[in-house]
Amino acid sequence: MDLKETEISSQQIFQGRILDLSVRTIKLPNGETATREIVKHRPASCVIAINDQQEMLLVKQWREAIKQVTLEIPAGIGDPTDASPLDAMKRELNEEGGYRAEYWEKVSEFYSTPGFCDEKMHLFYCDTLIKLTDKRSLDADEFLTSDWYSLDKLKNLLAEGKIVDAKTVYAISVWENMLLRNAQAESNK
Repeated sequence: MDLKETEISSQQIFQGRILDLSVRTIKLPNGETATREIVKHRPASCVIAINDQQEMLLVKQWREAIKQVTLEIPAGIGDPTDASPLDAMKRELNEEGGYRAEYWEKVSEFYSTPGFCDEKMHLFYCDTLIKLTDKRSLDADEFLTSDWYSLDKLKNLLAEGKIVDAKTVYAISVWENMLLRNAQAESNK
C-alpha cells in the first residue's frame, strides 16, 4: 500500500518569529481528502554535554506551553550568526551552560513531533568541557539554571516522571547506550 499523502492546497494561518502555521488539504492514499494542521519550525540543535565526573548537563526552565518547569538538555534554534547546526550548539552550550568543548560528535538528526511539526533537531555529543569566564548572555526572554546529573540520577528522574521533554529522554537513552557499547568494547579486548 502506498502511504503517501498528496497536498491539494495550503493556507497560511500564522507567521511568527520561530514558527508558521498552515492548514493543508491533502488527498489520502484511499482517494479521500482530509486536513492537516502543520507547524513549520526553524531547525534546532541540542547537546549531550558530559563532564569529567560522567554527569550530563541539564537546564531547568519554565515552559509556558505545558505550564511547568522542565529539565532539558541545552538546546536552541539556529540564528543568523550560526553557520551550521554545530555552531548553533556551541553558542547554546556557551549561553545556557557557560561551557565550550574541545571534542564534538554529531549523534543524530530527528524530528521532535512529525505528526504536525517539521522541527528538525540536530543532536551532538561533547565532553572535554571547559568552563568559560566570558559566558554569553541568555536571550532577553530566557531564564534558566543549569546543573549536572549522573546517569543513575537521570534514570530515577525518568522513572519518577520528572523529565518530560522528548529530546532529553532520547539523549539520556543515547548516552546510556554509548556507555554500554564502550563497556562492552572494553570487555571484549
